[in-house]
Amino acid sequence: MSYKDFEQLIVTNGERLFSLCKFALTQKNKENIINRKFLGRLNLEATWMEETLDSYGCQHSSIWFPFRETVAAQKLFSSVCYDVIHLKKAVPYYNLLSVEGDFSVEVDKILDSFYVAILSISETLLKFLRKQKIKIDIRTLDPDFFREQYLDYKLEETKKISDRQQSEQTLVYLATSFLNLSSDIDILESGKSLKKKDYISYIPDHISEEKLRLVKAQFHNLQSMYDTYLSKSDVERKNSNLHILRGHISIIFHLLKSASDLSHYYERHMSISKFRFGKMPFLPITKNRLLSILIEFFLGFSDQYFTAAKNLCKSIISEYAEEGEIEVGIPNYRGFHVRPSTLISKIVHHYGSKVTMEMGNEKYDASSPLELFRANEKINAEKRKYISRLIDSNSFLEDFHNYTGSKWPKMLQLIILDLMDKEEIILYEKNLSMKGNLPDNDERTEELFKRIITLFLASGKIDIKSNLQVNFYGDRRVLHDLNVLAEAGYGEDKYGNNIILPPELVYLKR
Repeated sequence: MSYKDFEQLIVTNGERLFSLCKFALTQKNKENIINRKFLGRLNLEATWMEETLDSYGCQHSSIWFPFRETVAAQKLFSSVCYDVIHLKKAVPYYNLLSVEGDFSVEVDKILDSFYVAILSISETLLKFLRKQKIKIDIRTLDPDFFREQYLDYKLEETKKISDRQQSEQTLVYLATSFLNLSSDIDILESGKSLKKKDYISYIPDHISEEKLRLVKAQFHNLQSMYDTYLSKSDVERKNSNLHILRGHISIIFHLLKSASDLSHYYERHMSISKFRFGKMPFLPITKNRLLSILIEFFLGFSDQYFTAAKNLCKSIISEYAEEGEIEVGIPNYRGFHVRPSTLISKIVHHYGSKVTMEMGNEKYDASSPLELFRANEKINAEKRKYISRLIDSNSFLEDFHNYTGSKWPKMLQLIILDLMDKEEIILYEKNLSMKGNLPDNDERTEELFKRIITLFLASGKIDIKSNLQVNFYGDRRVLHDLNVLAEAGYGEDKYGNNIILPPELVYLKR
C-alpha cells in the first residue's frame, strides 16, 4: 500500500463526513445544523474517520496528527451538542424543582457556542484537504433530510402495573442511594466560589474526566434502576414525587455525561502538555469559554438540581420506610465519644432517614455526633451513682477505721483493686496518684472515695462498667446496621482500640 492509496482511503471513508462539513458551512439557517438528525450523522462519520486515522498511525504523523485532532473535536462537539439538544427537548417533561438561573436561556447560549465551534471545525477539515491537494467529491445534501418532525401524539399506555410492595422497597433504596451520592457531588461545589481566572487550575486538580465519569455512571445506574423497577408501577402512579425524582436523576446524568466529555477534550486535546510536533493545536473554542461552559453550566446546574432533590428524597424515605425500635448497650469505652458517635451518624446519613436515640427521658438526634456527645453527661451521672452503691457496699470499708492518718490512700487502692477484680472498673492508667486529694474537713470516708474515683473517671484514668441501655427509633434498615455496630463494640474494644468493622458496614470506610 502506498501513500497515494492511503490518501484515496481517506477520500473514500471521509466522503460523507466532508459533505456534512460543506453542508454546515453553506447553510444560512442554524436550525439545519443544530438538530439531532444532522448532529447524529456528523458524530457517526467523525467517529468512523477517527478510527480510520488511528488505524494507520495518524496520531504519530506530524502531517496528519492536526487533522486527526480536528476530527476528534468534530466527534466531541457533535456529541455534546446532541446531548444538550436532548436536554432542551426533555426538560419540560422532567417536572424539575426550581433552581437559580434560567436553564433554557443558558442552554441556547451553549448551543450558540457549539454551533460556532462546529462550523470552525468543518472549515478547518476542508482547508486541510485543500492544503494537501487531496481532491474530494462533495455531495449536495438536502436540508429536508435533517429536519426533525414532531407529532403531538402519545401511544396508549398498556404496560402492566408492577407489584406495589416491591416497588416501595426499591423506591426507598433508590432515594437512599441518591442521597449517598452527596459526597461525590460535593466535589462540584468547590467551583462556586472560583473566579474565572482560577478556572484553569480547577481542572484536573479538583475536577477531572476520571472523577466525572465515575459519578456519571452512578447516576446512570439510578436511572436504570428507576426505569426497570419503578416506571409504570403502582407506587409511581400514586405518588407524583417519583416523576420529579426521575427528572432530577436524568438531568444530572446527562449534564455529567457532557461534563466528562468536555473535561476529556480539555485534558487530552487542549492542555499545553499535550501539544505535539511543536505546533499549536487547532482550537474550535477558547479555553476560557470551554471552562466557563463546563464549570458554570454543566457542573453548576448538576449541583443545583442535586441539592434541590435532596429534601424530596428524605420525604420519600420518611413516607415509605418501615419504622422500628432496638435496644442496645452503650459503647464500652467512654460512652458516646468521637468514634462511636461518628460511626452512628454515618450510618444514619447513609440511609437518609431520621433516627432518634433515647436514654431515660432524653432524646438525641442520631445523625449528629454533637447530639450524641450530650448523652455522656447522663451516662457519667449514672456511672457515678453505680460506683457509689458499690463503694457503700464494699467490705473493705468496715476495716477502714483501723487505718489512720496517711494510710487512707492504701485503703482506696485496695478498694480499686477489689473493683477491678470484680470487673466493675477498667484501668486505663497505672498511675493513680492521689497527691493533692486530701480529705476535706468532716468529709466521711465514703464521700472521699467517691469524690476521688469520680475525678479518675472524669480524667479518663478509669472507666466504670455499665449495663446501661439506649433505644434507637426509626427506619428498620438503619436500626439493623446500628445493631450490627453495637454488637461489634461500636468499632472499639474495651480499651478504646479500633477494631475491624463487620462486612455489612463496609460503606463506613468511604
